[in-house]
Amino acid sequence: MPLLTENCEQQSSNGSITIIHFNDCYNVEPASTEPCGGAARFKCAVDTLYDENCMVLFSGDILSPSIMSTFTKGEQMIAVLNECRVDCAVYGNHDFDFGVENLVSVAKQTTFPWLISNVVDNETNRPLAEGKITHILQRNGKKFGLIGLVEEEWLATLATIDKEDVTYYDFV
Repeated sequence: MPLLTENCEQQSSNGSITIIHFNDCYNVEPASTEPCGGAARFKCAVDTLYDENCMVLFSGDILSPSIMSTFTKGEQMIAVLNECRVDCAVYGNHDFDFGVENLVSVAKQTTFPWLISNVVDNETNRPLAEGKITHILQRNGKKFGLIGLVEEEWLATLATIDKEDVTYYDFV
């Protein structure tokens, strides 16, 4: 895994921030060949780069698919996400693999908000899976507004959601 050579602390004096972003992480166990280290290696990388002027953002697909998630339904990733100091996440299609109820339950065990800004559950008239529409973070004296957008084609990849049960809002 390549690492940046500057950490956020070096950036703070000039008013900038660093965004640590990741997505599509399914497994927590280390491998015997590179890339090895699993979740522990990833957390170490985040810790190396992190300070109060960093944003740790995650854009979906962490709860599934993996061999472990077959048994844990995504709960194996809760501690990893919380330990990596994620500030905000966007739901990914595989996060819905075990259904909306399971996803809501897992998301409630994390320490950060999950966004889905342009898909509404027709029954509740709220964002799908109790997601938030927006979130604001403050870093280095500046406010940053976050939204979580998905493409309309993304809906077709949701095995546990009927497209007729949600309303998609085009973001363009």
